[in-house]
Amino acid sequence: MRVYPCSLEEYRDLISVSVGSRPSHIWFKNAAYLNVYTGQVERGHIYISGKRIAYVGSKEYAVSPNTQIVEMEQGQIIVPGYIEPHAHPCQMYNPFAWGASQLRGGTVLSMNDNLSLLMQLGERAIPFIEELERISSHMFMWWCNVDQVGAGDRGTLQAWLEHPSVIQGGEFTEWFKLLQGDEELLERLYMLKSRPFMRAEGHLPGVSDEKISGLAAAGIGADHESLNAEDVLKRLRLGLYATLRYSSIRPDLPDILAGLVGNPRFNLSRVMLTSDGPSPHFTEAHNTASMIKLCMEAGLPAADAYRLATLNPATYYGLDEDLGGIAPGRLASFNVLPSLDEPSPLHVMQNGKWCIWNRNDLHPADEAAVAGWLRSWFPARRIPVELLPEQITVQSHTGIELINDVITKPYEFVPDDLLDAEESLITLLDSKGKWALHTRIKGFAAGVLALASTYSASGDTLLIGRNEAIICSILRELNERGDGILVYFNNGSQLYIPLPLGGTMSDGSMGEISSALDRFTCMMQEHGYCYRDPAYTLLFLTASHLPYIRMSAKGLYLVKNGQVIASPISLDNG
Repeated sequence: MRVYPCSLEEYRDLISVSVGSRPSHIWFKNAAYLNVYTGQVERGHIYISGKRIAYVGSKEYAVSPNTQIVEMEQGQIIVPGYIEPHAHPCQMYNPFAWGASQLRGGTVLSMNDNLSLLMQLGERAIPFIEELERISSHMFMWWCNVDQVGAGDRGTLQAWLEHPSVIQGGEFTEWFKLLQGDEELLERLYMLKSRPFMRAEGHLPGVSDEKISGLAAAGIGADHESLNAEDVLKRLRLGLYATLRYSSIRPDLPDILAGLVGNPRFNLSRVMLTSDGPSPHFTEAHNTASMIKLCMEAGLPAADAYRLATLNPATYYGLDEDLGGIAPGRLASFNVLPSLDEPSPLHVMQNGKWCIWNRNDLHPADEAAVAGWLRSWFPARRIPVELLPEQITVQSHTGIELINDVITKPYEFVPDDLLDAEESLITLLDSKGKWALHTRIKGFAAGVLALASTYSASGDTLLIGRNEAIICSILRELNERGDGILVYFNNGSQLYIPLPLGGTMSDGSMGEISSALDRFTCMMQEHGYCYRDPAYTLLFLTASHLPYIRMSAKGLYLVKNGQVIASPISLDNG
């Protein structure tokens, strides 16, 4: 599959350069490079024609005065550009900032979730990704969501499936409905699998062999939710690719590798690496390069470690004629490393052009222009309602208790009893101001007086606090300041993170949002938050794909059986 076709003129030039009848644009003279096809470090001449590699070998061709000659320093080595096979580019950072951060770390291409864009932009989401591809040096490809609320009708799904940048469907979270015979899901998945070369990815944490077998039969080809080494082997045994994850809420890649390295059932040709949409402050410190490093430290041979982030994802997605290796015909998208043991690149070439040199961006974006462009797509919002204290009425006896950053369980309380030290009130307020859902949350952060956040999976506003009047007050202040996260702490301090893009994304750089989130995390932990990532807690309190109890427009409900425990209350504000 050629997702990055070249023109007839480029094709003609490529062949001419490959046989030496036309001078190359760039000549890497006697360079050391990792041959991922053989697993060997080799040395040879690499000639570039436009965006592509024309020749790799021992023959020295004539060049012109216009040819850029690159002689690498002692010890430096070229490796293929890294591929992120499973990305969520709207996790407080915006897609442009995500792409820029990834490219600095040597990741030239990412496969991205479209759900957040689809929920916020609707039909404008496709024009947005096309414009993003034009202005960003990072390469984006996309998956289309088929089963989540906000994924759109079949016409929307068809439009995404027909787009050349869309290469898979997923991540498929409502798999249990499919296995129970849900006809709508079956037909949507069939639409996807009927497309040539279209992949489908699962979201299958803790799923049994029997259920994975049924999903493999339905065409699910990969999964990134292995929780341990046996989970990885289970997926490989049933024909799936296993994507090993190292993320801010699941940093367990070293433990998984410890259980796999040396196991004869660990088929490295069907394994990939992902950071799974990490928080901003995790992204740059723990990118694809750092995952490759972890693999080598765990005992994987260097060539195998690099294949997990280059050749394997390229092969899985059918892109191996374009990416994944240093070979003729491939895109000239690769990294120059200080050594094979140091996967973080010094220089990054993308499509035949240097983008990063000595770890500095050669073509830095005009940050003000990018922010303006982003704001034109994601205009500022305001919650069209003023909540009153008497409207915060808890009618359920069931609350939400945090087990970790994102996993919850129900607990029982008496609504008329005072809040205990670990409890707070929690409200989900409709983004259009039509309804509100109230209950209690336990184990969040005892030192938080009140919190208001437009950062949520559903796009609605979360309000958490111990006093109804203060909750209403913080909502008013958030409306005055603009979308984002606003926190009042018990010691009188405050924190505000602006998220002007649809209420969920910053319009700044990865570094800017990372610094803000670092401060938020530290302050939350100082005030009783016990886990790693409070932003993920806020995001996933309304996510339907995680156990066990969540909030949504349909009410407070149990994910496993869909039982609604309490319904939203309609807001009549005149």
